[in-house]
Amino acid sequence: MVKDRALAGARDAVLENLDAIRVALDSCVQEGMIDTDNAYYNQILDLIDETTVLKSWDELEEVIAKAKTLEADVAGWLSYHGRTSVSLPWPKKF
Repeated sequence: MVKDRALAGARDAVLENLDAIRVALDSCVQEGMIDTDNAYYNQILDLIDETTVLKSWDELEEVIAKAKTLEADVAGWLSYHGRTSVSLPWPKKF
């Protein structure tokens, strides 16, 4: 049970981080910056879907790895447009 609660808490933290990336991306797109073919936005939605159905730490760690890559890609995209971003804290397996 403790492991299940820890996984659920970590999953919620990942969902919060993905939502934070999505919000930052949304606000910049609304200001006129172009996310070509909605590539980043679609990746975020895919990761949110994966996160909501995962059932193990191994699956969560895979999503976190993808999310960290996406976070770095979006940070680079924001930097290219003169914006800064904050590094997000990602959960770790206990």
